[in-house]
Amino acid sequence: MTQEHGKRPYAVIQLRQDDKQAKLYNMVGFQTNLKYAEQKRIFCMIPGLKKAEFIKYGVMHRNTYINSSQLLEATYSVKTQPNLYFAGQITGVEGYVESISSGLVAALNAICNFKGKNKIIFSEYTIIGALAKYISTPNHKFQPMNANFGILPELEGKKIKDKKERYQILANRSLDNLCC
Repeated sequence: MTQEHGKRPYAVIQLRQDDKQAKLYNMVGFQTNLKYAEQKRIFCMIPGLKKAEFIKYGVMHRNTYINSSQLLEATYSVKTQPNLYFAGQITGVEGYVESISSGLVAALNAICNFKGKNKIIFSEYTIIGALAKYISTPNHKFQPMNANFGILPELEGKKIKDKKERYQILANRSLDNLCC
């Protein structure tokens, strides 16, 4: 990265290719309430975008989710209607991987339910299980959650200050608790 003016850069824009011909790019993460003309004015101030043609501007979106902690089981089924499942951001998991995780758990349990088999509940020591437990545990201040080490139960008996080491131990513990 060049520093023409001798100052350290303090922002980065991620461009994601949105067509096969590499002629259309999306500026990732630009949710805004700015009017389109103001977006064009500001974006054109960015050196690499000065002559860019903007096909679509950013808009603010609102994530809608149900009160899963009151409504759902750790299988993502509705507590009062066990043959009805929810998955994805509407359950209060945030992010692509988290949504895939909830869909996996819901699908596996829908199949088990259909076949008359026992539910599959992932261990809370795995991120999949910890997310399922988070969304299904009654909580009067329920807010959406991303996958993170903070939702896993703490390590028993020892405090490890080194993050890398602690996260590795948590990851290994998760693998040891992954059911198959």
